[in-house]
Amino acid sequence: MSRYVVPPPERIESSASLNETRLNLTRWLAAMSSVACILVWWNDERHGMNSAWASVAVPSVAACLALAAALAWARPRWHNLASGVATVAAAVYFIGSLVSTSSRSGANGLYEVASNAQFMPMLYLAAFVTMTRGAARLSWATYGGIVVSYLSLYGAQAPQEADPIAHFWFTLLITHPLFILALSYVSVLHSKLSQAELEANAGRERFLAMLSHEIRTPLQGMLGSIDLLDIKVQGATERRAIGRLRQISSQLAAHLKDLTEYTRMDNPAWRLQTEAVDLVALIDDIAQEHRPRVRTKGLQLHVDVEDAPMLHDVETDPNRVRQVLDNLVHNALKYTAQGDISVKLRTSPDRPGHLELTVADTGIGIEAEAMPQIFEPYVRLEDRKLPRTEGSGLGLAVVRRLVDRLGGDMAVESTPERGSTFHVWLPLVTDARQ
Repeated sequence: MSRYVVPPPERIESSASLNETRLNLTRWLAAMSSVACILVWWNDERHGMNSAWASVAVPSVAACLALAAALAWARPRWHNLASGVATVAAAVYFIGSLVSTSSRSGANGLYEVASNAQFMPMLYLAAFVTMTRGAARLSWATYGGIVVSYLSLYGAQAPQEADPIAHFWFTLLITHPLFILALSYVSVLHSKLSQAELEANAGRERFLAMLSHEIRTPLQGMLGSIDLLDIKVQGATERRAIGRLRQISSQLAAHLKDLTEYTRMDNPAWRLQTEAVDLVALIDDIAQEHRPRVRTKGLQLHVDVEDAPMLHDVETDPNRVRQVLDNLVHNALKYTAQGDISVKLRTSPDRPGHLELTVADTGIGIEAEAMPQIFEPYVRLEDRKLPRTEGSGLGLAVVRRLVDRLGGDMAVESTPERGSTFHVWLPLVTDARQ
C-alpha cells in the first residue's frame, strides 16, 4: 500500500495575508534592528569610534526600535504607528549623526558620515515595505530634514572639493529623491495591479454567476421533465433511458458546481461562511443522496459515524464540507466497479481538536507515481476495465483547495486493484486559511 500526504495548494495572497506579512516584518525587523544597533554601538564604543552623539543616540534608537517591536506585538492594528516610530527614530539618529560629525575632521568623522549615509536608503525601503499607508509622506519628511540640515550647514552653495563630508551631504541631496520616487512608483504600480486583479476577479464572478444561472435554469427544467416522464413510462428500456438522462443531468450539475467553485477560489476575496453544524446529520443526509446511484451500480454504501457530542456542534462551513464529501464519494463511485464504499466520521485519535473524515472504496486503486497528479486540475485516471470515466477532472482539485481553506489536511492510501482510502482532517472549530 502506498501513502501520499497531500501538500497544500499554492495560495493567492490576499490583502489580509499581505497585511499580516507586513505586520510580522515590522515586528521582526524592529526587534532585530534594535539588537543590531546595540551590538554595533558596543563594538564601536570599545574601539573609540563613536562620537559624543552616537554614544547617546544609538542606545536611544535601540530603545525606540524595541518599543516599536513591542507595540507591533501587543497592538497588531497599530503596526503602521510602530513602523513610523522605528523609521522616525532611525531618521533622527542618522540626520543628527551627519550634523554632529560635519565639523569633525579625520578618519573617524569620515567613517561615521559614510557609514550612516549608506544605510539611510534602507529607511525608505523599510517604510514602504512595512507600512500600509503614509510611507511616502514619512520618507519625504525625512528627506526634508536632510535638506534643512544641509542648508543650515553649507547654505545653497555646492560643497568645496576639499571637504569630503560636504560631498556626502550633497550626494544625499541628489540621490535620495530618486530612491523615494522609485519606491513610490513601485507602490502605486502594486496598488493598481491589485485593483486590476480585484476588478478582473469581480468580472469573472459576474460571468460565472450569469453562466451558472443560464445553465442551471434549463437544467432544473430538464430534471423536472425527466421526473414526469418517469411517472408515465412502463417498459424497462424506457426506464433505463430515463435513468441515463437523470444521471447525465446530475453529472452536468456536479461539473458546473466544481468549475464554479474552483474558479471562485482564485479570488483573494473568497471567504468561508462558518456556522454551527451537526456533522452527524450532514453526513447522513449526503449518504442518502448518493444511495440511489450506489444501488444502481450494484455497490454497497456503508456509513460509520461516531456519535460524539462534539460532532453535533462543529464550527465550520457546511456547504464546503458537503462539497468535500460529495466529491470524494463521487470519485469513489467513478472508479469502483464492484464491492463497496465506506464513509467514516470520528474525532481524530492522533490530532486533538480535529475530526477525521474517511472515504474508502474497493476500486481500481492508484499507482504511487500517479498520486501527486490526481489532485491537479483536469486530471483523470483511465482504466480499461472500467467504462470511460466521466468528469471535469476538477473534483479532487476542488477537495484539495477546500480542505486547505477549511484549515485541514488530507492524505490518500491506495493499493492498485484493491482500492483507495482518502483521509481528511478538519478542525472542530475551523481555522480558515484565507
